[in-house]
Amino acid sequence: MQKKQYICKLFMWHKVRNIWQNNTKVVENYAFMTILQVLNICFYLLIYPFLIRVLGAESYGLYAFVLAIVTLFITFISFGFDLPAAKKIAENAENKEEMSKVLSEVTTTKIFLEVIALIIYTCLFFVSAKMRENALLFAIVFAQTITNIVFPQWYFQGVQRMRVVTYIQVALKLATLPFIFWLLRSPDDCWIYALIVSASSVAGGVIAWLIVRFKDGLQMRYVALPVVWRSIRETAPFFLTNATSILKEQGVVLLIGQFLGMSEVAVYDLANKIIIIPRTIFSKLNDALYPKMMAQPSPARRKKILIGEIAVGIGAIALIAAFGYWAVLILGGKAMIASYPVSVILSVTILTWLVAGALIDFYIIPSGKVYYITVNQIIAMSVTFLIAGAGLYFFRSVYVLAASLAVAGLIEIAYCSFVVIKNKMR
Repeated sequence: MQKKQYICKLFMWHKVRNIWQNNTKVVENYAFMTILQVLNICFYLLIYPFLIRVLGAESYGLYAFVLAIVTLFITFISFGFDLPAAKKIAENAENKEEMSKVLSEVTTTKIFLEVIALIIYTCLFFVSAKMRENALLFAIVFAQTITNIVFPQWYFQGVQRMRVVTYIQVALKLATLPFIFWLLRSPDDCWIYALIVSASSVAGGVIAWLIVRFKDGLQMRYVALPVVWRSIRETAPFFLTNATSILKEQGVVLLIGQFLGMSEVAVYDLANKIIIIPRTIFSKLNDALYPKMMAQPSPARRKKILIGEIAVGIGAIALIAAFGYWAVLILGGKAMIASYPVSVILSVTILTWLVAGALIDFYIIPSGKVYYITVNQIIAMSVTFLIAGAGLYFFRSVYVLAASLAVAGLIEIAYCSFVVIKNKMR
């Protein structure tokens, strides 16, 4: 009997080892994607106490406001290409000619969209007094849009070499630290900080491009305008889903800056930084569980995961409520203590990312009714701006704008639950 148990254990060990060996690239790629996100967050948390004390809430809030605007331009230039392009690269990982074709199409289309973005940016510059008053800062931060063209992160994801992206970004961020602590001395140096960030971002893109071009040997050829239009039409659904989510998040920052002031932007930004680490880590639970759930679908297991993620989300809210005050005090000091209640309100979005994410990943996507995902984002965005607009009319408070995101998140959960029940997605 003991011998039989030993043989069974040995067999299971070999099976696990074989699974691991056959999926090392997948595990490595996923690990580096997660590590990259966490390191990016930790880097900005590390330098935040220095930045907020040297630049001040008003100047740092202005930078966050400008970055929110530029993020919308970056989203437009990305246009949902990254996921489909990564899929095409993965399917043709041994075919350099085909990969070069994908690289050429995506890059040419992004250059085309960059030109449109630049035209829109120029028009806004002439109609916006705020942009003209801070022309240098806007121009420096806008340069980050170039990174989206020259840094083909989607390519490295497709060939399962996300470690390259991680090494480049970590090395450059560490290289910027001496310049940040050495050159920043007063709120007037906000443009210097923006220049350091933008320069390192573009430099990373150039390095990545050189690797793709010379080490991997891919060719870049400009494609015709009809091919560009075809690419835009094909990726429009991805863009719509992604853009509504980004517009919801960054739109709140723009409303705060426009109606409440840059110091309030800084208050909101710190609160967002506090909740983004648990939100990122916990949201990865669904990514980790997704392959197994697709391979071995089980209604009972899905229900257990959903209940577990509700518990994790509520636990995360409790942790932010218990320790968020001290996190704000350590990072921003007493001057930024208003960020604490904002962080508690925003912590509801952790629950949203977990529960709505689980309903989408494990119920809606497997059913094939993916258009509900876009509808969900549009509803959430509409609710956010409706509550934010009404709130600003009656109460000039950053808490109201944070609450608009929290309520929209709860409505996302309610809508996804309604879709699952209505369509009997078991």
